Amino acid sequence: MKSSIAIKTPEEKIHPIWTYYVYTTNIYNTMRRLLRTLLVTNNLFSLTPVEDKNEINLLLETLTFAYPVPKTTIMSEFSYEQLLLNMFHRNFGLYSNPNLKYPRSQTYNSRFKSVLEAIFLNIAQAIWSKGSSFQLLEDPAALSENLNDLKSMLISSQTNTQDWLNRYWVDVFDRLLSILDQRKLMREKLGIVEVGRDKILIALGGKFGVPVPRDTLYRFDLANYLNTFLNKTEKTDWNISAAEDLYKSANFFKLLFSAYSIIEKRDFKREVQFIVPRGPTVYPTGPTTIYPRRSTV
Repeated sequence: MKSSIAIKTPEEKIHPIWTYYVYTTNIYNTMRRLLRTLLVTNNLFSLTPVEDKNEINLLLETLTFAYPVPKTTIMSEFSYEQLLLNMFHRNFGLYSNPNLKYPRSQTYNSRFKSVLEAIFLNIAQAIWSKGSSFQLLEDPAALSENLNDLKSMLISSQTNTQDWLNRYWVDVFDRLLSILDQRKLMREKLGIVEVGRDKILIALGGKFGVPVPRDTLYRFDLANYLNTFLNKTEKTDWNISAAEDLYKSANFFKLLFSAYSIIEKRDFKREVQFIVPRGPTVYPTGPTTIYPRRSTV
């Protein structure tokens, strides 16, 4: 889908928001259970050292890379996954559930979601009021202010080890996603015949007793759309003119809003339908039949 927003290229930075939404698919715990089964039993699938050497090596390499043992006394205080949750909380104010055990930072972006959704509502109003004959709801000045605010909070939070940690987890999830593409392993060894990463992951979770969200496809989509948008937000010097250019990317944002409404349960299109005022009622013209007035006596 082409738009005025540059679509991600392989060389482009992968934003922590991509890591967040891929993590929410529960792919990490699903693969953890698969690897645990590989180590302790063969009741769900069997790999032989001769015929399946490549598949065994792939899984063992993933085991040591994606599920490492801490090598320092500092790292032994918490796992890489706990640091990942800390990154989500620090960058986006997400995963603040007290039941989740991870080291918390006193500084985090508590306003991330509210500012992001204010930007999206502004863009949605401009997109879906465009055909209104009564009022066009565009406010590029407010949009520019919110974009600069979002840019500032995103850049200021990506300090210390955040970039290193995110790059590590991007490599982890790329490896886990590539395992879903291994046709021999999925079809012949695990008996999963579904097509598409989302459906394969759901079936894999069902096989190993790990809950995988039914809306996983939309989580993958939202990860990609927000990755593109937040990368552009960080790289752009926002002013009114630059903000107005976003209104031209209607197709991109419609796809983003569609995935966002399913995952985050906020439908910007529906909200705009209640905001956009209706124009004056137009009655049909033509001869009018006048009926005699009925007596009230």
